[in-house]
Amino acid sequence: MNEPVNPKPEAQGLVAVPTGTTASVRSVAKGEGQRIGLKPETARDYLPILSNRYRAKSGDGKVIPSAFEFINNSMGGWRTGLHLLAGEPGSGKTAFALFNAAVAAEAGFPVLYLSFDVQSEFLTLKLLCQQENLNCRDVMDGSVDPAALKAAMTAQEDTFSRVTLVEADPELSNEKAEEMARRLIMDSDHDRALVIVDYLQIWAAGSRQFSEFRHEIAKMMTAMRRLAISLDSPVLAISSQNRAHQGEAVLQSLEGTSDLEYSADSIAFLVNVERPASQGSYTHPDDLISKSRSVSLNLRKNRFGETGSRMVKFLPATGAYDEETVRRPYGR
Repeated sequence: MNEPVNPKPEAQGLVAVPTGTTASVRSVAKGEGQRIGLKPETARDYLPILSNRYRAKSGDGKVIPSAFEFINNSMGGWRTGLHLLAGEPGSGKTAFALFNAAVAAEAGFPVLYLSFDVQSEFLTLKLLCQQENLNCRDVMDGSVDPAALKAAMTAQEDTFSRVTLVEADPELSNEKAEEMARRLIMDSDHDRALVIVDYLQIWAAGSRQFSEFRHEIAKMMTAMRRLAISLDSPVLAISSQNRAHQGEAVLQSLEGTSDLEYSADSIAFLVNVERPASQGSYTHPDDLISKSRSVSLNLRKNRFGETGSRMVKFLPATGAYDEETVRRPYGR
């Protein structure tokens, strides 16, 4: 039997939501039900809520856009829920997350980037190079013209002001993460935020409660899903892959537990399809940081629509993605 090493009492009921912020669907339904004289126990009781929540909208900024049209077409953007992105080391997962953070911020949404792996200064550098088409190594070596670098920084000031980078301690509580996200939402013109977790296995290892790590992963999945629902916002979490299926777009490659597969609303994989089969899961370090390559963006689970794949070009030197130049089909 795998009992908790340090069991903690679970909070009962719904998380209290401050006035003026967006609550979960259940909380909203409860409040609306009281106003219309209904006790929301049956599906019928939720119909007025759905009518208000999903009425025809015209550019009111309810859905956070993705940086990829493939994601926008398949899921309608980053919808409320838990979204996983997995891939082997060097596949461009952090670049993918930053790319989407920039697009969300450009649309006016606040972004909370919880980094358990990379320093905020380096993330900002990667984000700047990605958005301004600068070679990261050249910037770090000081070989970029100072005037050009200053112009790039000035151009990105407004967008970067909406991206909050946190060098998070693995012992960060879910409640503290929610508090930070709520503060960003309240200070913005939108009622939701994009929360990025980079990455979930490190966060899960922060406060050991169970003797088996798979139970820590399951606990973290529950916490992140609760975070998404409470904030009525998307949570995009980066996941590592196990060694047995590293570099493959298969659900059993997710490191930790099957809860990853069942709890997420969407699961996507980044696969370097240009690596020779004889090379196995190894890619030379020089290739990882210099050579552009075709990457398959595979949507293997999607509660909001159909699954599928799209070939994109990844440019490691700048950290940018180009969705337009690669249109080759990739089999499911």
